[in-house]
Amino acid sequence: MIGIVLIGSASAEASQRELRLDVVAQPVADVVDTLSFMSGIPVTTVGKLTGLVQNWSVNESGVEAFAKLGNASNLFVAFDGSRVIIAPKQEVATVIFERKGRSRNMTISAIHALFPLLPEDAVRQDQDSGLVLVRGPQIFVKAIEDVLSRQETEEIRVFNGGQMEVIRVPHAQEIAP
Repeated sequence: MIGIVLIGSASAEASQRELRLDVVAQPVADVVDTLSFMSGIPVTTVGKLTGLVQNWSVNESGVEAFAKLGNASNLFVAFDGSRVIIAPKQEVATVIFERKGRSRNMTISAIHALFPLLPEDAVRQDQDSGLVLVRGPQIFVKAIEDVLSRQETEEIRVFNGGQMEVIRVPHAQEIAP
């Protein structure tokens, strides 16, 4: 049985819409579907959500409601600004990447720009080696890999009089107007 109260207006952003949900006993997948419906936030599920949510209540914004469900049900939960990615912990793998010359702060900023909400243990950095440990389902890890593998500058090779010259140019979004 689920008790549902939706607080907020239709014009409020889905991720900030306040939700109140009281669950007596429901399958995890049904609770995820209910939160998605109530918040208007699409959900990408990786793997099969099993188990039962019992005697659980939440009164949070849409995104935070998903995070609380993740904590209570041992799920990986991340939000990329438009959708929530949910996976059982069995679908989570750890992958190691290099920072590729980026500072620790720049790396964290880039990851948080991509995923404003992610589990605390999803990204760890080793200060000395420059390695980044990423824990999550494949779709999450791939997105982080894409961000970390991007070059900060592009190289343009110019042949002038038989000589090759390499010119480094910042990406278009890095050029100030």
